[in-house]
Amino acid sequence: MVLIMIGVRELKTKICLGETKSADVVRTCFNRIKEVDPKVKAFLKLNEKNSLKQAEQVDKLSVKCGLLEGVPIAIKDNIMIKGESMTSASKYLENYISPYDATVIEKLKSAGAIFVGRTNMDEFAMGGSTETSAYQKTANPWNIKYIPGGSSGGSAAAVSAGMVPFALGSDTGGSVRQPAGFCGVVGYKPSYGLISRYGACALASSFDQIGTLSKTVADSALLTSVIAGKDYRDPVCEPKEWIDYTHDLDNPNTLKTVKIGIPKQLLDYKTDTEITKHFNNAVNKLNLEGAEIVEVDIPAYKYVPALYKVIMCAEVSANIATFDGIRYGYRSQNGKSLNDEYAKSRAKSLGYEVKKRILFGTYVLGAKNYYRCYHQAQKVRTLLINQIAEAYKKCDFIFSPATLQMPVKFEDTLPEECDIFLAVANLAGLPGIAVPCSFTSSGMPMGVHFMGTRFSDAKTFQVAHAFEKISDFDMDKYPTIVN
Repeated sequence: MVLIMIGVRELKTKICLGETKSADVVRTCFNRIKEVDPKVKAFLKLNEKNSLKQAEQVDKLSVKCGLLEGVPIAIKDNIMIKGESMTSASKYLENYISPYDATVIEKLKSAGAIFVGRTNMDEFAMGGSTETSAYQKTANPWNIKYIPGGSSGGSAAAVSAGMVPFALGSDTGGSVRQPAGFCGVVGYKPSYGLISRYGACALASSFDQIGTLSKTVADSALLTSVIAGKDYRDPVCEPKEWIDYTHDLDNPNTLKTVKIGIPKQLLDYKTDTEITKHFNNAVNKLNLEGAEIVEVDIPAYKYVPALYKVIMCAEVSANIATFDGIRYGYRSQNGKSLNDEYAKSRAKSLGYEVKKRILFGTYVLGAKNYYRCYHQAQKVRTLLINQIAEAYKKCDFIFSPATLQMPVKFEDTLPEECDIFLAVANLAGLPGIAVPCSFTSSGMPMGVHFMGTRFSDAKTFQVAHAFEKISDFDMDKYPTIVN
């Protein structure tokens, strides 16, 4: 089956010049989806009829000026598109229809993008494997017996398998970058406040960011150029001027001007031996290209798993409190009182992982535990942020493996610290990007992760793009999907 093998920027240029028809590109996507998605299960919903109609309209335009004119994209199922269902992969929102567009969707529509479908995810983005979805389990395209990561596993798998050129996901503690590492694609989480979250279903508000998944860094930079920017409807969205994140990506001196920090704490955790080998090779390559390599010491890394769990679950408890079964969503008909109706509505429509996080979050916010748990966690979070700020006095970027372990088979469990170097970016509000690094002996991809200072996103893209050129990963290679 034919795949779309060129970058998004080149694809958009060909569409605008009339050298390639958008309708042909969209048909190629759907043909690929029909071929491989029955095995991968990346999509929850497809918009084939409307997508082809949009593409045909683009082909009729005499002037095509959008940055993504006629280019297909997949959207994680926790981002609102007006008039379409948004389930967040939960039975609770099974019949929910979005009443408005998320800000990122408005911007994508203005840029001329075409929405192919909604991708699978962990229920309400709570999980790291895309197994907690109420509807289906998504598989890793490189080996369908293994997980793709999560919670944006559907978006990562769709891009990895060549079903779409790129996709949107959301990242609360590595939910874009971890599946990117597992599936061999680029996963980018912006600085906190760079991209509006208006219209995205909230998980943990002080962590959440909408991110991108693509085959290349350049494609993620282009997509970010479209969706980033101020939005009065998201109170934490910073009023920054528009930036072209694709600018200066090919500067040959990028790596010669940066200091790369390697966390001393990497040695404190059990890391897959092949990941360690390929990561050390990546460090050597960066050094040979002129980057200065330094060691940074951030002792508070050891608190990250506990910090993330306490604060995230507390915010989950507060955000999910709006899901009462009264105003929207699943509603039990057997409640004997208002509280009983709340309880039965949630009990029947929410999965185990969601219930577990709500209960733990409610516990740490309780009167007896607030100062001992939640308040203390916020104080340690500040300690971590301060230590990271000190580390950046010695370096420009902190470099680590994207994950410490390779993906596991379905039903198996990843170690809690697997994503520790990803969750730090969410705790501190920093930009992070996972880039494919190499293939292991089993043929599975592995990735590395660059984390920059807040609002250094443009420079983060430049460094990641420079690394992409020297990595051992074959960007033109796609998985062969077999049973």
